[in-house]
Amino acid sequence: MKIALTKSSLLIPPTYFAVAHALKMSGEMEFRFFTMAAETAGIPADLPIVDFAPQRHLPFKAREKYLPVVMPKMARAIANYGPDVIHQHFATWSWPAVKASRRAGTPLLTTVHGADVVAAGRQPTSMMARWHQYNLRQSMEQSTRILAVSRYLAGLAVQNGFPAEKIDVHYQGVDTDVFVPGQRNTENPAPVALFIGALNQQKGIAHLITASNELIGTVPHRLVVAGRGPLEEEVAAAAKQNAHITFLGQLDRPGVLQQLQQADVLVAPSRLHNGAREAAGLILLEAQACGTPVIAYNSGGISEMAGPGSGYLVPEDDIRSLRRRMEDIFRMDRPSMEQLRTAARTFAVTERSLQKSCEELSRHYHQLAATNGS
Repeated sequence: MKIALTKSSLLIPPTYFAVAHALKMSGEMEFRFFTMAAETAGIPADLPIVDFAPQRHLPFKAREKYLPVVMPKMARAIANYGPDVIHQHFATWSWPAVKASRRAGTPLLTTVHGADVVAAGRQPTSMMARWHQYNLRQSMEQSTRILAVSRYLAGLAVQNGFPAEKIDVHYQGVDTDVFVPGQRNTENPAPVALFIGALNQQKGIAHLITASNELIGTVPHRLVVAGRGPLEEEVAAAAKQNAHITFLGQLDRPGVLQQLQQADVLVAPSRLHNGAREAAGLILLEAQACGTPVIAYNSGGISEMAGPGSGYLVPEDDIRSLRRRMEDIFRMDRPSMEQLRTAARTFAVTERSLQKSCEELSRHYHQLAATNGS
């Protein structure tokens, strides 16, 4: 079976999710990734990635400007590949996949991730927003099936106009053979709270820094922050002003794994911002796979990513509760902490593993391929 994976652009790191299933399932099916602009690092050569934006010597952001120009070429290449299923990530910028699906009569499977669903519920106020609305309508119409990465997102999609009869929930899953518990560093007695993600308002990094600063006088600890984004300067400044805060910048995959294995807790205070909430939150699953407990705001699809007994969910925007739960973790005795770690690992392996996610995705592919030509 041949699967054409399609996405407007592919930047790795950090968007590993777009290729994770294909790499895991490559022995079962043939995959080819089509994108208008790509910049990848560390992806095995057995996953062909075809991009169409010219000027490969230019920075990634500069090449993205060519996206509208190369869409017809990408659509032809997808159709000429002759896939059994076309799998589009994000319903925005889906024109090449939709066009190829219509041209070749190939079933189209679309995974919605969040930003596209939010865009569907907004009134377009610019040319780009109207373009996104056009893509969304075309994707809704042409897709045989639409996968949402959480129940929360599936409900929001229906609310924002996606056809309910086409929607199914497909959790992305994490590789629990890669993300495993490691040997923890016992040289530093201070417990470690970890944040990994985009440094923006929605991810709530400012809330975490506030909670940590309020707690440091009561409970010694370290706060380690990794990521990039519009609040990067503020985070770097906080690290300079507060000795207990360490800012690492963006990490590669081995670096993420190392930090998750060393942390005592991952904190993910994602919250409502500009009308959008977190649709899922794979970093919580990666942490739990490493046996690291999690604390998060109960926002969007976050609750579906935190297993029972593997940490704490607190009310959205409640910094006081966030601080209190961090203190609970930092003061926890060893047997109770081991219970959290065991529950976290068990949830990731049994409910949110990449293996389980691939098995579910394989069923979708086979079901859709069976309709090809009918």
